Amino acid sequence: MEELRNCTEKFIFLDGYKFTLDERTGYYRCNGIRQRLHRYVWEKHNGKVSKGYHVHHKDHNKANNHIDNLVLVGSSKHAKIHMNEREGDEEYVKWRAENFANNVIPKAIEWHKSEEGRKWHSEMAKESAKKREMVNFKCDQCNKEFEAWNTSKNRFCSGKCKSAWRRKQGLDNETRICECCKKEFVTNKYKKIRFCSKTCSNRAVPRLPQYRD
Repeated sequence: MEELRNCTEKFIFLDGYKFTLDERTGYYRCNGIRQRLHRYVWEKHNGKVSKGYHVHHKDHNKANNHIDNLVLVGSSKHAKIHMNEREGDEEYVKWRAENFANNVIPKAIEWHKSEEGRKWHSEMAKESAKKREMVNFKCDQCNKEFEAWNTSKNRFCSGKCKSAWRRKQGLDNETRICECCKKEFVTNKYKKIRFCSKTCSNRAVPRLPQYRD
């Protein structure tokens, strides 16, 4: 078994099986039993690998398939190990970002817009609605009771009440400079007000007599 510590040959023969080096992946594989060498060695000493687990090379060297260099880890942990391994590879990181932007995202958008994607979203929404419970709340603005799904943010019975409450609290106020008298004044940031008062507005924007105060 010592020959498994540093496999340098194209072929490795073990227990009558021929394992061939896959130069693309770096693993030795026997097509006859459809198994990689490191997994075969582990199972020979420890029995069948449980579902959800992978056999991992401790020293990250795929040529070292001795049993002392093999350990069983969860599939998710195994994926993270190899992901962290490649984070230092600038070419891989660049390829991954470009592949995500050019292939993954466009295909995901296309699928979500498809009939199958829309059907999936509809079904997920229905399943989510079944898990929610309607709860009674009291509006912070008008004090009326209303029923809604509990989202932990149910403070208002409507968008109108929410806006009224924010105006009352002055949460959306901002300071502006009057375009006429140049004094500062406070107003709601969503209003298109340019002057601090009606007087300044009349002075800056001449109006016909019938429209003046």
